[in-house]
Amino acid sequence: MATSRFRVLFAPLLLAPLLAGCYPSGGHVGAVATGHFTAQHRFPVVIVTWCGDDPPRQIDLAGESRSLHLVATREFGGSELEVDLAAPGEDWEILDEDGRAVYRMGPESPDEEYTLGVGSAEAEPGEPAEHDIGTLTFTTGALAAEQGVYTEADGASAAGAVPQEEFPPEC
Repeated sequence: MATSRFRVLFAPLLLAPLLAGCYPSGGHVGAVATGHFTAQHRFPVVIVTWCGDDPPRQIDLAGESRSLHLVATREFGGSELEVDLAAPGEDWEILDEDGRAVYRMGPESPDEEYTLGVGSAEAEPGEPAEHDIGTLTFTTGALAAEQGVYTEADGASAAGAVPQEEFPPEC
């Protein structure tokens, strides 16, 4: 009798890790490629989709000469978000690698390679952040040369543009 009560009481607890393991995580990150020459002189609009319950809390943009961090000032609902990296607005606080406020964001050159990382947790300035939602490497010159959404497809060795209606892929 005690054994059957044990099973009834503790069976849900034993199943909880299995159920939690089924929740999808991660996501997709893409940059809008306009195909217009002016795109090489400004950071793009990025599209972020997430598969789990945790929305983006931090976006890191690292180039050869500097690193910038956008930290969310509020919680985001849904599962998709567009952020204009050139002018992210009140939803984001922009910081440099030392944690100081930044008021202007722009690329150093169209050929400089930037790595964009999006994570569901905020990291302290100077500390490495986990980019569990997604990453993307791009140059603003490439965004000016292509049209669509610039993204890294699963298994691809380099990023490329896909038609906007094909982004994001399913979780």
